[in-house]
Amino acid sequence: MTTLTAELFLAAADVELMASGRPPTISVVGYTGGIMRVPPFGDLVIDLAGLQLPADPIPILCDHDSSLRGIIGHGVARVNAGRLLVQGTLIPGSEATQRIIDLNKSGFRFQASVGVAPGIIERVRAGETIHINNRTIQSPQTAFSLVRTGELREISLVALGADAATSVSIAASRNKGFGMTTDNITPTADEIRAEALAETERIAAIRKACGSRFTDIEATAIRDGWDGQRTELEVLRASRPVVAITPSRPEPATRLVLTAAILAHMGHELKAEKHLGADVAQRARDLRATNLIDLCKTALTMEHRELPHGRDAMITAAVSTFALPAALGDAASKVLLDSYNESPATWRAFANIKSTNDFKNHTAIRPSDTGELTEIAPGGEIKHGGMSEKTYSYSVGSFGKMISVDRRDIVNDDLSVFEQTAQLFGRTAMRSLSDLVYKVLLANAGSFFSGGNVNYDAGAGTVLSIASLNAGIARMLAQRDAEKRDLDIRPRTLLVPPELQQSAKELLLSDFVQRTNNDTPTGNALKNSVALEVESRLSNSDRFTGTSAKAWYLFGSPSDAPLVVAFLNGVQTPTVEFFGFDSTPNRLAASWRVYFDYGAALADFRAAYKAKGEV
Repeated sequence: MTTLTAELFLAAADVELMASGRPPTISVVGYTGGIMRVPPFGDLVIDLAGLQLPADPIPILCDHDSSLRGIIGHGVARVNAGRLLVQGTLIPGSEATQRIIDLNKSGFRFQASVGVAPGIIERVRAGETIHINNRTIQSPQTAFSLVRTGELREISLVALGADAATSVSIAASRNKGFGMTTDNITPTADEIRAEALAETERIAAIRKACGSRFTDIEATAIRDGWDGQRTELEVLRASRPVVAITPSRPEPATRLVLTAAILAHMGHELKAEKHLGADVAQRARDLRATNLIDLCKTALTMEHRELPHGRDAMITAAVSTFALPAALGDAASKVLLDSYNESPATWRAFANIKSTNDFKNHTAIRPSDTGELTEIAPGGEIKHGGMSEKTYSYSVGSFGKMISVDRRDIVNDDLSVFEQTAQLFGRTAMRSLSDLVYKVLLANAGSFFSGGNVNYDAGAGTVLSIASLNAGIARMLAQRDAEKRDLDIRPRTLLVPPELQQSAKELLLSDFVQRTNNDTPTGNALKNSVALEVESRLSNSDRFTGTSAKAWYLFGSPSDAPLVVAFLNGVQTPTVEFFGFDSTPNRLAASWRVYFDYGAALADFRAAYKAKGEV
């Protein structure tokens, strides 16, 4: 038994830092209770039951620098389940702390080292086994040192460590002010993991926005705590050509500038710049409109109207202008459009898009029914082709809703309901269109899916599997016209309900498929043979007829036109138009109508296949 006075530095690994300008919290698994190799002692184990832990917080140092310039924080140590844990707070503002944060943001992975002043040290001979720190440890081929008693002095962040099983996490306190009582609350492991996940997602969004071109913006965004949207805005600005601007008198505001200012007021500055351009967005910022009353003044000034005295009079006058309602409608349209485009639309993988100029019933011929080219004899004439096979018809209908903003919203400087309604209408528009598409598909008008069309299999063995999927693909590949000409339609999309999602992914993504016949190769011949789309409406029996949680579909490409979706005048997005005013006592509101003209129909049955999914 030997007593030593030298200080041990017990290294830890895997430091994760997250800082956003507020004091970061730190959680360290300083020692996991096993054997470490610590120069000059060699293999060493610390008996945590004999380790003295200070009642007061221990210092957190940089590189074991015990001078004042080396102090970067403080923490509380404890022993739990045979591990040494330290949790505390880093102190912002010092050069050392900032250096650590900057290195972490650049991707450097820190380690940690716990300083211990040993007391009694024993030697455990080679081959001996001891039970300590909630575990059984057997000495390796050589003896090791066992620190029976000691005192924990400090913890340091270092570049290199020794105990690879330990870990350190540092997370910014986003909601607590430094120096307040709540800052002394020790974060839980779940809280630290949540902070780490949020920071990982933030950095991933930044890197996605920057790509490989804007490394300077990426570094600034990570360092200064930008989110993905702010980074995307900066990248958008940096991508635009630089134009020399000659100083001139400020241009008067226009409807587009007012629209951009409204979007910025709603927190959509990126949308303003994306849809209206950098120049318009900058002119909107130059308005310095900090509230809706400022926007009312701008609208009145645009129409050369005298600014009324009094807040209520100004709001009433502004709502009665053309400029403000039109700009509000434009802003709602941009918010609605983005929400519409971000909504899922599985039918786009296989639907053919058409345009109509009216609401009449339109007739079209299947793309595979144009016959074949015939050889032209020398000096001969080109013969007329025939369109002898079936056609299909389609038409569009109108769908709409109303949206409005009350003068009270302007008085309260609150466009949140207006904004949320526009977003909701965008999602609703796409949802309504998708509802119609799948109502048409599931209705199976005219026995579109049938044995006679050779595109429907309701027999046993059609449950989604390697065999049934291969049979469906083969069935579609073998489709021919009335003259037995091969149509060369290739399956492109497998459409399934959510209940078959896992099975479909296993079939299309697995490298190998287990077979019972040892003579059959185990490689997956159908891997990535078609793309997968998962559509919940296929099994939503509460809203649709003809649904099934077992049935699955194959479709050709959109050009094969298994199904068509038509839009009036080719407009594939909802339209927002100013409608008028609703003037009643105690209420003055501007209203807009949102309408959308579309339709859907089944087209070429040979570009589609359905299996009932029976076992």
